[in-house]
Amino acid sequence: MSGKPTSEQLAAEAHRHHLAGRLAQAEAGYRAALAASGRNADAARLLGALLLQRGDAAGAIPLLEKSVRLKPSPAAWVNLAAAVRASDPARAADCCRRAIALDKTLPAAFFNLGHAYRDLKNLPAAADAYRAYLALEPRDAEGHVILGDTLRLMAQPDAAMAAYETALVYDSTHVNAHINVAGIVQSQGYFHAGLAVLESLERAAPDSAEARKALAVARLQLGDFARGWEGFEARFDATTERVSRRPAPPAYWQGESLAGKSILIWTEQGLGDEILFSSMVPDVLARAGACGIQCSPRMVPLFQRSFPGASVVARDAPETAGRGAAFDFQQSAASLARYLRDDFTGFPRHQGYLKADESLRMRLREKYLARAGGRRIVGLSWRSVNPAFGDAKSAALLNFAPILTQPDALFVNLQYGDCRAEIAAVRDALGIDIVEDAEVDSAASMDDFFAQVAAMDLVITTSNTTAHAAGALNVPVWILLPFAAGSIWYWFLRRADSPWYPSAILMRSTDTAEPWERIPVAQAAAGLAGAAR
Repeated sequence: MSGKPTSEQLAAEAHRHHLAGRLAQAEAGYRAALAASGRNADAARLLGALLLQRGDAAGAIPLLEKSVRLKPSPAAWVNLAAAVRASDPARAADCCRRAIALDKTLPAAFFNLGHAYRDLKNLPAAADAYRAYLALEPRDAEGHVILGDTLRLMAQPDAAMAAYETALVYDSTHVNAHINVAGIVQSQGYFHAGLAVLESLERAAPDSAEARKALAVARLQLGDFARGWEGFEARFDATTERVSRRPAPPAYWQGESLAGKSILIWTEQGLGDEILFSSMVPDVLARAGACGIQCSPRMVPLFQRSFPGASVVARDAPETAGRGAAFDFQQSAASLARYLRDDFTGFPRHQGYLKADESLRMRLREKYLARAGGRRIVGLSWRSVNPAFGDAKSAALLNFAPILTQPDALFVNLQYGDCRAEIAAVRDALGIDIVEDAEVDSAASMDDFFAQVAAMDLVITTSNTTAHAAGALNVPVWILLPFAAGSIWYWFLRRADSPWYPSAILMRSTDTAEPWERIPVAQAAAGLAGAAR
């Protein structure tokens, strides 16, 4: 007479379901195994791994903790590391080290250790962990790409290139390996060579949205608008992008007449892109019978003031749900360029398309004029928080010393974020006080920030939101740009002007600059000295 199945038998049957992809049956079986014996470490580990597979880290953690208490196996420690990594990367690294202590031949332990060290910003340790992983799994193309990405972050382009080349030996169509090879080539100033790499990738992987988007950006940077804007639509399908199309209806506008028609424009990228692409709203308002705009909540007051002919609402406001049905057409603000900016002659010489709060601008300006004592009021910004390129196009404030030591300027801080330590360091090292205005909180109010920018005589900034704000307001702005690495496509190449922003002067580094900001800072300092004469 057969008795009830044991906890081990229930877990084994659940594991068979798990391997076959029958996750609901597997979960039920693992839970039944644990109900039969709460000390079944394997059932706890396997159920934790299943929940982790489903994205339920919170549910997985107590099960995996139970598993390592009962039976501290290498696999259990690795699974626990994966579960806690997002909330506690230091603990994840410790779990991986415990797994390695038990089994130095377990590839996943080294791989996850590399991820944990990356999260902790310990890049040398991450690279070492990935190398240890690849010693065990030398043919893993993705592993070589991840090592290359880490080495790029460590400013080791030659070593990164070698890692990507190794990845391509094992997978000649690996999309990210090709894209990153092109990125390194372009970062050294060989933009057409990088373009050739991406064109070969498009032929090898024609169905890859990531490949089409990377090629489109390279073409746009070179001024190839016809093919660039068309390929840029691939951003909606690229898994590496955080943008999505609005559902139809209404139909997407494709350049047809808007006379007597209505159109809904919606923004879908970062704040700088939102400001940049809103430069085409006046073109649409001049053509359409009616226009609606959905934008990020903090831009609503600014857009309402700047585009009084449009109906402006926040993207995530409840009243926006279903609002598209009231329009004849819709289009992303960025995708308008496909029909309105087909060559450089299509960029208008505007006098500023965004309008600051004039009463606040005047109040701030009067305050700064009183402190300036006849000196020019110069706003400064030097950092970017762009997750992909921010570090490469950010500068050290102390490296602005040639600018800051010009005698005929009052410098005002326009940098968002906490800058107190950097400003104090400038005060200590150079004896210069940069104005920090407690009345302005750019994180809380774009209206306040734009009014502050509009109160400047001149803005000097790296490529960040401040640059776009000044350009959109038509405030004179000197934008300091890296030579190649960190160079963003919409500044194009070797131009001293910006077709997007007539008030901008682009001051570019060269491949000999170290640090990158040295040459453009010297240009800006010379410009200030010349203006003072």
